Amino acid sequence: MTIEDVAAAAGVSRQTVSRALNNMAEIKPETRQRVLATIERLDYRPNAFARGMKTRKSNTIGLIVSDISNPFYPAVARGLFDAAETVGWNVVVYNTDLSRRREESALNELIARGADGVVGFFYALDDATLARYAGDLPMVVSDRPVDHAALTSVTTDFGAGIRAAVEHLVASGHQQIGMLDSTVGVAADERREAFVEQVPVALPAADLAGHVIQGPPTIPGGTAALHELLNARPEITAVVAFNDLMAIGAIHAARERGLAVPSELAVVGFDDLSIAPYVFPPLTTVHTDKYAHGRRLADVLHQLTAERTPDRYGERPAPSVSGSRVVLPATLIVRESA
Repeated sequence: MTIEDVAAAAGVSRQTVSRALNNMAEIKPETRQRVLATIERLDYRPNAFARGMKTRKSNTIGLIVSDISNPFYPAVARGLFDAAETVGWNVVVYNTDLSRRREESALNELIARGADGVVGFFYALDDATLARYAGDLPMVVSDRPVDHAALTSVTTDFGAGIRAAVEHLVASGHQQIGMLDSTVGVAADERREAFVEQVPVALPAADLAGHVIQGPPTIPGGTAALHELLNARPEITAVVAFNDLMAIGAIHAARERGLAVPSELAVVGFDDLSIAPYVFPPLTTVHTDKYAHGRRLADVLHQLTAERTPDRYGERPAPSVSGSRVVLPATLIVRESA
């Protein structure tokens, strides 16, 4: 089966089949659909390597995450995969375990294989290092503060989410509020800073000394962090956790201490994972649309790669997303844990 066979069956030229395969604009939507339907009917499999040699594209992008076992990442990945499929991208996933070496290794491998771009949840590499890689590989950085003109990012409005959580707890009568923070450097900065800024606004007399305890962003990490927090500050009656996993760990720790949630200790998470409504008690948490997050990451990367690709006259469009920062909304979902 060759591309000429597909062209003959679809009643179009070989060039039109090529345009349909490469999702090019110079083809009518109805023609593209007819060609793609013919490809599927004939079970035609184009030679990806040969296509890549001609188009100078690998049709592959990378997704770099810190811990694939965290349910947050598969939820984001689903949106990314679906959006990537529409533009003909295959996605290669790298798990880094927060290792600088693994983050760099993933980027070096993607560059070596000629990947079209990368989406990364980077927690070890600094902005300057990422910017150097971004010069060789279209890159979208996600969910971390970025302070470099060469970096394009898609992030969550952590400040709004934490602010809503604190305001809810204060409105519920809590005067002593703690935070279970993550040890994951830059990933935690915006949430912690928002908490430290918002509590004194809502509670002018608040003393936050010893009210923020760090731990791994996992269920065991949340369990250990809550025990440490309450051992140091037993007067605390509510906590905001870095993520839902730490919040679930905190509920477990409260149960170990004989504390009823929420009457004796209120717990608020962040992310609104799919399991959040099903823990006991159902978790009050900051909701983020993870599927939409993934799709937006792919969309921004696609725009970024298009800006770097010369048109048929050898010219590139003026940059529009390069160096931009897309901020996605975060809203509080009140359930029974707070």
